Amino acid sequence: MVLAELGVVAGFTVSILLFWSPLLAVTRLRELFRWPTSWLVVNYLFVGGGMVAVQTFSYLAIILLTAGTGTVTGSDAVGIVGGVIVSNLLLPAVISLAALRILPERGYWTPTGDGLNGHIALGIGVIWYGVITSVGFVLIGLALMFAKLPM
Repeated sequence: MVLAELGVVAGFTVSILLFWSPLLAVTRLRELFRWPTSWLVVNYLFVGGGMVAVQTFSYLAIILLTAGTGTVTGSDAVGIVGGVIVSNLLLPAVISLAALRILPERGYWTPTGDGLNGHIALGIGVIWYGVITSVGFVLIGLALMFAKLPM
């Protein structure tokens, strides 16, 4: 049974990374993934996968804090979805603020340069991440709900 849950998390991670990847066309966002190795794809999978993994653990915490281990009621579901949407914006915002503080000091990223300002690009990236993770969470929740309906 654990393999099925891990498959759902892996599918969620792959879809989030796939739908966020068009933003790598923005030079300032692509430059964020110059660390920890010199390969963009490896860094994107490593950093993005780690971020989605932390995001998934935040979902578990929200579910346990809202509904506990019992049956989920309608009001619990509303609390869970609301908590997930807040988490989908709060977590990447905090990580982005840390990146704004740490990466320029170490010479890995400069928010200014040719093209779109890095601060604006990062804000767009955070909002887009929040949208795709929220939509993905709701779609997976609906799929699991319909899969458990009696026939």
